[in-house]
Amino acid sequence: MSTGGVRYEQVKNGLTAGFDQMGGYLAAYDEASGQQLWTLKVFDNQRLPGKEGDVQDVFFKSMTLQADGTLLIENERRARLVVDLETRTGTAAQ
Repeated sequence: MSTGGVRYEQVKNGLTAGFDQMGGYLAAYDEASGQQLWTLKVFDNQRLPGKEGDVQDVFFKSMTLQADGTLLIENERRARLVVDLETRTGTAAQ
């Protein structure tokens, strides 16, 4: 999804990108250059030891740009989170 010259997408493999979990990260890229501008951890999803990792990973199901300029993200567990793209902060949706 893109707006204002910035493309937003889920980090597809947070572990190989150097983060502490597989899913749950949002990345912003400059559309013209493709350069990554910033990342944000939208939700926590820690793996439990002794269980297969990939069955525990949770990813974004959808991202929708709202009229107020925020990004509504729903994950695979149906948690809804709102990301303020200006302040780069996330909160649970009301």
